[in-house]
Amino acid sequence: MERIITIVALVISAAGLGYLKMAQLERSAAAEAATAVQAEAVAEAAAAAALEAAKYHFTIPHDSQAETNDLQIFMNGRASGDADADSISFQWEQMEGTSVDLEATDGQITSFAAQPGEYTFRLTVTDSYGDQATEEATVAVKPEPNQKPAANIEIFAED
Repeated sequence: MERIITIVALVISAAGLGYLKMAQLERSAAAEAATAVQAEAVAEAAAAAALEAAKYHFTIPHDSQAETNDLQIFMNGRASGDADADSISFQWEQMEGTSVDLEATDGQITSFAAQPGEYTFRLTVTDSYGDQATEEATVAVKPEPNQKPAANIEIFAED
């Protein structure tokens, strides 16, 4: 009988230890999953911050004219070049944002009238052998800032 009680006690102990080990593994897995989710959120926030930092930011200047709602933006590709000193051609195209009219889509410099919003452009440079290089840039334009007027009442009596 003692032997049976000992065996039962060992079985219960083994089952209890197994349960404790399983619970420990589950807690460990949950902690690892939480850490992974947190790391992913941090990485996404860092990527979003990097994208925002890479944008060219402009604000339409305040000029006391409520009708002013755009800003002339210039993009310059003159720093582009070819290591072999081959002649190069330029091609500008809009990739994203409200459609705008680019002034010189095949010149080193182009411009457009930007209203508040974001615009993404691609410059493709092609050498005389047909090899190409591209670069994209995003322009973010904020509306003209305006502060609320102040209303003041003066009260007086005439003598």
